[in-house]
Amino acid sequence: MGRIDAVDYARVGKFIAETADLPVDDEPFSPSFLAALRGLVPCDDVAFAELDRVRRIELGVVRDPVLPSPEPEPELTYWEIRHEHPTCHVHDTTGDFRAYRLTDFVTHRALRRSRIYLHWFRPLGVEHQLTVGLDAPLWHTKVFLFSRASGRDFTRRDCDVLDTLRPHLAARYALSRAALHGNPIGVRAAAELTLRELDVLDLVTEGLTNGEIAQRLWISPGTVRRHLENIYEKLDVHTRTAAVHAASRIS
Repeated sequence: MGRIDAVDYARVGKFIAETADLPVDDEPFSPSFLAALRGLVPCDDVAFAELDRVRRIELGVVRDPVLPSPEPEPELTYWEIRHEHPTCHVHDTTGDFRAYRLTDFVTHRALRRSRIYLHWFRPLGVEHQLTVGLDAPLWHTKVFLFSRASGRDFTRRDCDVLDTLRPHLAARYALSRAALHGNPIGVRAAAELTLRELDVLDLVTEGLTNGEIAQRLWISPGTVRRHLENIYEKLDVHTRTAAVHAASRIS
């Protein structure tokens, strides 16, 4: 992550302050939140998508503004073209969800000669795209897609601003999960747990062993144990069963 200057730090701080009162009960990133995000990183539209890339399921998409269906419709679906998407390839192979532009991996000229441009980006009216996500396993990725139909590409400054904002976005998502059932205890607990700890806790509630969790999250069993120790301490519990019970107040 690059360093942003004092002006951009002030803009990030102003964005956080201005969106603090937007509700998180129904969804963490409402169209109003995304509209404010477009003010921070100018673009034609921004979407927040939750995807299960293992089972190839769209879990939810919120967009601002809501766009009409493209004419013509893309000939290929996202699932058919996903492995040709430069940024998705990075997500799949490295688990790196920091902010990247398409042109961080391919020149704009080469992109326009590619199959994914002809059958996906062009029908959708996308010339430039920037993607940033929350750290997450492939079975529940959470990404923001900023798109421009024309004009100049996104800048490294745009990426650095979003990377600076990522911890706040992750915390807001965690608070939304806890607030879903209106439980203030769950809200406080979720705020203390990291996003990865919440992922581990989710899998514990599914009955997975440490080894199975490690495989699912691409980490070692020892790392799973350390996450569990942190979860127990933060939730003030001492067993898996107690952690599962606490999770019922968070999710």
